[in-house]
Amino acid sequence: MIHVHGYLGQLAPETVELAGRAALVVGGRRHLAALGVDEQRGVVLGALAPALERLRALPDGADALVLASGDPGFHGIVRRLRDEGLEVTVRPAVSSVAAAFAAVALPWDDAVVVSAHGRPIDDAVAAALRHPKVAVLTGPGSGLREIAAALVACGRAPRFVVAERLGEVDERVRWFTGDEALRADVVEPNVVLVLDASAPRTSSGATPTIGQVTNSAAARRHADAIDAVVGPTLRFDGPSREGLAAAWQRCDLIVSHLALGATSRIIAPWLHDKKADPGVVVVDEAGRFAVPLVGGHAGGANDLARRIAEATGATPVLTTATDALNIPALDTLGWAYAGDVAAVTRAVIDGEPVLVEKHQPWPLPPLPTNVSQTAEHPVARILVTDHSYPEPVPARNSSCPEPVPARSAGQVEGPTVVLHPRSLVVGMGCNKGTSADHLRGLLEATLAEHNLALDSVAALTTVDAKAGELGLLQLAHQLGVKLVDYPAAELAVFDVPTPSQYALDHVGTPSVSEASVLAHGAELVVTKQKTQDATCAVGRIPARGRLSVVGLGPGVRDLLTPRAKERLQQATYVVGYAPYVKQVRDLIRPGTRIMATKMGTEEERTASAIDAARAGENVALVCGGDPAIYAMASPVLEQGTDGVDVDVVPGVTASLAVSAILGAPLGHDHATISLSDLHTPWASIERRLRGAAVGDFVTVLYNPRSRKRVRHLPLALEILGEHRPPETPVAVVQQAERPRQKVIMSTLAEFRPEWVDMNSLVVVGSSSTKYVTSGGGRQLMVTPRDYTWMERP
Repeated sequence: MIHVHGYLGQLAPETVELAGRAALVVGGRRHLAALGVDEQRGVVLGALAPALERLRALPDGADALVLASGDPGFHGIVRRLRDEGLEVTVRPAVSSVAAAFAAVALPWDDAVVVSAHGRPIDDAVAAALRHPKVAVLTGPGSGLREIAAALVACGRAPRFVVAERLGEVDERVRWFTGDEALRADVVEPNVVLVLDASAPRTSSGATPTIGQVTNSAAARRHADAIDAVVGPTLRFDGPSREGLAAAWQRCDLIVSHLALGATSRIIAPWLHDKKADPGVVVVDEAGRFAVPLVGGHAGGANDLARRIAEATGATPVLTTATDALNIPALDTLGWAYAGDVAAVTRAVIDGEPVLVEKHQPWPLPPLPTNVSQTAEHPVARILVTDHSYPEPVPARNSSCPEPVPARSAGQVEGPTVVLHPRSLVVGMGCNKGTSADHLRGLLEATLAEHNLALDSVAALTTVDAKAGELGLLQLAHQLGVKLVDYPAAELAVFDVPTPSQYALDHVGTPSVSEASVLAHGAELVVTKQKTQDATCAVGRIPARGRLSVVGLGPGVRDLLTPRAKERLQQATYVVGYAPYVKQVRDLIRPGTRIMATKMGTEEERTASAIDAARAGENVALVCGGDPAIYAMASPVLEQGTDGVDVDVVPGVTASLAVSAILGAPLGHDHATISLSDLHTPWASIERRLRGAAVGDFVTVLYNPRSRKRVRHLPLALEILGEHRPPETPVAVVQQAERPRQKVIMSTLAEFRPEWVDMNSLVVVGSSSTKYVTSGGGRQLMVTPRDYTWMERP
């Protein structure tokens, strides 16, 4: 019988006893020597073939011992022995992976384990790019350095733990950064834990690295306040020049707590390109001002200054003209740009006619009225295209639609800015090991032949079998886009122009490049192009307008979400009930069309918003509270939004605002019911009230009373009162979070419906809701959550 014993550093007595009597012992040279196994009985475990041959030759009834490091059933020798048809018994040990995680006190039930021992590192790299915690069993040529090099090349900055000689007296467990791992001297084989490689170091949409340079107690206090808003930042405390130099190398954005002049003099020699240099914001010693010094737009310094100001009460000192005039800057649209941005922007600001040309109806943010697609005698031009520049010329044999004829040659003498929207999807397939250089060469040749812009590539797509292909991953990183993979079965359903039997035989789908483009929702504009090792196809994402249904919250500005503000700033058309539009009119940019109508025109507003979005505009349909709660999100979706990107922006709904004003009445299960029977039969409302009453839910009553509907609220309270004691707390909040806010707290027995109007919400407690008091004797309403750690009377 073959007995496989695992060990981790120490050999068990049973293992030592068996080694003394076994006819054959297979293990490492050092352990055979330690056990006193002679050459006749011992087989040094290196290549497995000689050991398998000796094990098969054992006479019947003879015992053999196979020594395996760690757990032999976990990525170990047991699998190979069983595959050879050999009968074995197994004595497990602590896995080296478990021991490695234990050495750094990390749980590993959520980890992915990959073996790279004697195998390429592709699977290990692919796992690390997808999962935040990966353990890799390494070997010579596929160890720490190789894994680190691949991940760094993909733009990742993981942490590594390397566990060497686990269980031995010279065991060593060390932490490395990505750069340190490239130079590390380690003993193979070992266990490498790859942590946090799934998040890109910097890419489109990634969180920028922010550093703060401090050299005084006041600066450190301001830096702490900024951390509370923007999240943990890197700190560079001490001599100013050294701190700024270190931050310049490591950060995307820098907050300098030095004087403006000192900061300017120090960084002046390092300035190179506004697209690549870090953005710098200077905060004065008193914390009164946040001044973007460089990188206001491209570097993100203006936005950071605004966030710092909102958090600390400082004043943002924005000196860029577009910010001062509330006009969107052409270099902050999230699209690649080229041309004379300064000159075109000056024409926009000066009110000169500026021509806009778009080859597809891509939405632009609101621009002043002097900037349009019909501008007469323009002095400058904004060209929006995913074609290459200068002038688009249709390529021979191209399946792309011909671009709109450029009018600049004869009609625009002045400067031009070219904007490249992210509209192209590139599908690629390749043989194993194809380099990023080869893939990029095919991509660039394909785009050049068909007059398409590399800067407009939005995504790289492929089949799931190629998700870990290093060349594709590196190319995606170079382009700053995601590599999106699709299952072969999903790709196989697409009818493509150039199917391939070879692809079907090897990856399970007759098309990779063309089918993955279609799977991503793009229209195929360039059919499959190929080399000996790779294929490439290109599609265009249809240009669609966006309809954002924006919740404005209860009315006060500090409860309006940042996302809602952003959508209002991006909108070219704002639609809504007149009081709601008035509420945010100061946030709407010049040049934005506005439709503000009275109550009862919901259908008209919704239809107008959908039509404008279908025409390619960015539309904001505003409503109070949250758009999905008794508001406009539902009718928008019901009316039909095919061909429009719908974006519902949540807001602080009235029930949450009222609950916070009252204390915590919604601390346990609750229901919201509208008493308006304008669109819902009263019988249905009454049935829902009885359900909430029987279920003992705290009940929030929307639309409780109007001049014509005076009987609904008394009936609702009567129904709820059938299942609640008379002393149940009932409260009404009028004009929540507005200057005329009024709060009345009462009980079911004493509550008077005439306290309520259409600007009110009524909250009826459950059987456990009660009133409590806070400082100054203020009365608050609470529904206990029944936490087990709280004592009850």
